[in-house]
Amino acid sequence: MKIKKILNNNAVISENDKGEEIVVMGRGLAFQCHTRDEVDAAKVDKTFVLKADEQSHHFVELLADLDFSEFEFTGDLINYAKAQMGKTFSNAIYITLVDHINTCRERAAAGAYVKNTMTWDIKRLYKDEFAIGREAVRRMNVRFGSEFDDNEAANIAMHFVNAELDSDFETVFKITKVISEILNIVKYHFKIVYDEESLAYYRFTTHLRFFTERMFSGSGYPDESDDLFEMIVAKYPEYYECTLKIKSFLSRKYGYELGNEESLYLTVHIAKVVRESKKIS
Repeated sequence: MKIKKILNNNAVISENDKGEEIVVMGRGLAFQCHTRDEVDAAKVDKTFVLKADEQSHHFVELLADLDFSEFEFTGDLINYAKAQMGKTFSNAIYITLVDHINTCRERAAAGAYVKNTMTWDIKRLYKDEFAIGREAVRRMNVRFGSEFDDNEAANIAMHFVNAELDSDFETVFKITKVISEILNIVKYHFKIVYDEESLAYYRFTTHLRFFTERMFSGSGYPDESDDLFEMIVAKYPEYYECTLKIKSFLSRKYGYELGNEESLYLTVHIAKVVRESKKIS
């Protein structure tokens, strides 16, 4: 693997064995090196395939000016998230999050703190990711002498949600909005207060998370279990009534037609979460 272009002492552009252009990173990787030199494999920390898109172009520009300690800071945070959550993330998070944290550093220097209008929803729907966001804020405030709060924790949480679902930010925010809307339909239909610490609530929000991802990707379940669907409708008529309300809402607002298979799972989750919630008198 030879160096095609040196970005800085810690990053170069090379090619992998598939002939794809890649960014290769590692502390001191390119120190006293020249183009066409062999990359020292022992110093390689991370590699990224460069796609022909604006994000890759922006990342290359960013690396040219980025201190490697900023990338290490981001990498440590991602490793912390992996350990805490027991999950893997798409490599894109190394690009988007290092860029975001670099922007946070600039905003901190200018005293520019922004409000996130979806903080409450993100905190409620993505508890694990929000906890990582808070840890990131704590680390940034120590490192930058900044005063970031839960608004910024929510911003960072969404980077991890985005990397889990491997979707673009616009889709992830749409997913978050729809989940919140469905939760409100169930809440007001049954006049309940959710027990957000219950297993049923966790499973319900997790189901909604992947349901809405399928909804926006157009990859819903095929309708195959007619007998089971009819049994669930007969067993949980009051909960299926709420599912029909959700079905009507999704059709009217998003043009999405909820099938029997999705309705079946949704009805079961609604039954469980309502039973573990507190009724409003």
